Amino acid sequence: MKNKRFLLLLILSALCLSNLLADPEAKITFHIITDEGKSLVDFPYQAGSSLTHPAHLGSLDNTVNVSGITDKNGDVSLTLSSATGEIYSGTSYGMKGYYAAGIKYQFTNSAGNKWQPWNPTLELVVKPIINPIPMFAKAVRLSLPAKNTPLGFDLKIGDWVAPYGKGTSSDFIFTLSEKIPFLNGRKPYDVTNTLSFANKGDGIQSVLPTLDPTSSIRMLCKAPESNFIPTLTQELSLRGSQRLSGADAEDKNYFFRVRTVLDERAKVKSALYGKIMGPLLCGPQGYVQFTYYLNPTPNDRNMEFDPSKNLFQNLPDDQQVKAP
Repeated sequence: MKNKRFLLLLILSALCLSNLLADPEAKITFHIITDEGKSLVDFPYQAGSSLTHPAHLGSLDNTVNVSGITDKNGDVSLTLSSATGEIYSGTSYGMKGYYAAGIKYQFTNSAGNKWQPWNPTLELVVKPIINPIPMFAKAVRLSLPAKNTPLGFDLKIGDWVAPYGKGTSSDFIFTLSEKIPFLNGRKPYDVTNTLSFANKGDGIQSVLPTLDPTSSIRMLCKAPESNFIPTLTQELSLRGSQRLSGADAEDKNYFFRVRTVLDERAKVKSALYGKIMGPLLCGPQGYVQFTYYLNPTPNDRNMEFDPSKNLFQNLPDDQQVKAP
């Protein structure tokens, strides 16, 4: 009899210990809509998190993943265990004709073995795949071959123009002007990097990401027709430890227009359009870094890139572009 009581107490203790050691549960409702505000019905969605058990039980860190389908209101509620309270969620690229998108959410406290707040509602905007096309797309990080002189960069060739490279058309023109050179990290320094263009009507404009920065396509799917500026200047100066001015914010993106031909009324007759995804970085020591996309068809403002149809072939891994 005593042995049975002891065994029962042991089982109850083990159950209590298991509950204490169990990771808290999290529940979130995701409301999935299109960029036009329409709820998506019967749309697959998934969430995951880290699931960690104490090392003395012999288990290793792993993850847990759950999935569900949105209802008639575009809602799907998912429940999963989480050791950290950090929940990753999202769609897959090309799922039902939409670009991949997702949300990361961090719970900060738990009560009753449940992360709080219990079952918050998060809204996610997904964008439809309309017309992905082949484009010239390349991630660039290049040292400037000369300073205090205009340097042409050919977007179709992906290289400096002669005599510094194989390019033939100066689509972008970079000029690094040094008032006080940056030499081996010496302070102070005062340099200016200017991006200019070869033709009247060429230009660039900065834009912030669209409403859902977690979407795999962060920018509008069509370049604008107007409001391009002919130069972009970035001051890179340092006095002691105080930065006086710097490059544009890193959350900016850009649309640009190059190889523009104007008619007799100064209207655009022909041009190529493109985009820069992410920041356009210029270092005071003399380098430029950016990821660009160029639509090869004149007057076509479509900015949806098909990553499987890059017009650049056999790019090194660090120059390849995977995002649309």
